[in-house]
Amino acid sequence: MNDQVIDRPTSLAQRVIDWMDERYELRSLLDAMLHVYVPREAKTFYLGGITLFLFFMQASSGILLTLYYQPTPDTAYNSVLFITSDVSFGWLIRSVHAWGANLMIVACVLHLLRVFFQGAYKRPREITWVLGVFLLFITLGFGFTGYLLPWDQRAFWATTVGTESAGAVPVIGDFLLNFIRGGATVSDVTLTRFFGIHTLVLPVSLAAVLLVHIVLIHQHGLANPKKPAGQVKPDEEPGIPFFPHYILDEAIAWYIVLAVLVILASLFPAGLEAKANPLETPAHIKPEWYFLSLYQFLKLVPRTVGVLTPVAAAPLLILLPFLDRNPEVAPAKRPRMIAAGVLLLLAITILTVWGHFS
Repeated sequence: MNDQVIDRPTSLAQRVIDWMDERYELRSLLDAMLHVYVPREAKTFYLGGITLFLFFMQASSGILLTLYYQPTPDTAYNSVLFITSDVSFGWLIRSVHAWGANLMIVACVLHLLRVFFQGAYKRPREITWVLGVFLLFITLGFGFTGYLLPWDQRAFWATTVGTESAGAVPVIGDFLLNFIRGGATVSDVTLTRFFGIHTLVLPVSLAAVLLVHIVLIHQHGLANPKKPAGQVKPDEEPGIPFFPHYILDEAIAWYIVLAVLVILASLFPAGLEAKANPLETPAHIKPEWYFLSLYQFLKLVPRTVGVLTPVAAAPLLILLPFLDRNPEVAPAKRPRMIAAGVLLLLAITILTVWGHFS
């Protein structure tokens, strides 16, 4: 009796997958993306993935908010009030968006600190670090531009104080101030400009930089915090499989962050003060916590010095991998850089706490 091969009908989904794979080799692409290894010594604390997850949460909640938000001075405040009071679960979505912004900045800063202290910015990952710093700047830009959108007293005057710092830059200060505000004062043009930057320019910029950042991480792999790149031998134990082992741990971290986010949003919902009034200056105007250190620093030094210091520090942070020529990654073998990082972190912390209570 001859054996006959019976062709079993395949599902529509399987046929679509086969059709796509035949043309675009999707299976080999997925294999290349998923079948990589994470060094066993790597201590990532899942901070990069948590930052990515929070960005997705911000994008999702932000899209829902823009369905009702109207970016004009006459309607912005009332639309936020409508979202908070009348839209089903609108208060929760807005609170998730507000708390997500804070947690995303925290996760991004901690991620960069982890990379710095583990020496993971060194060769061949210099560009990966540069892109990571740009992602931090974009994330801070989200916080700065989004702060004005509720158009209440606190948002209006905090933005007024924050943008005035740009006027202290020598030579181009007036130009920068007018460019940021769209005029001499915070007005309807400022609100429209910030809304466009917050909902279009920054998301597109972050997505583009993030895509290249992730590709470079995949190409280089995660750094071994105990050995420089040149000392890792190809025949050493490959480590932990990214899929499914590492990604499952990452998913657990995402669920924990989601729970924390919902709890914070539920217990401490985003508030809304009185509608913005350019003629009434409230007492004790302060920026959000992530700008408090700069705010306090500006009160201690001449205004020009206070503005130029972070302007000069930003390129140093970006170019750190090219300035630090020590190939070692272990903290004990890079005492000067570790000490500088600890002192800077301590100074920022002290200024932030000081600014909060002053």
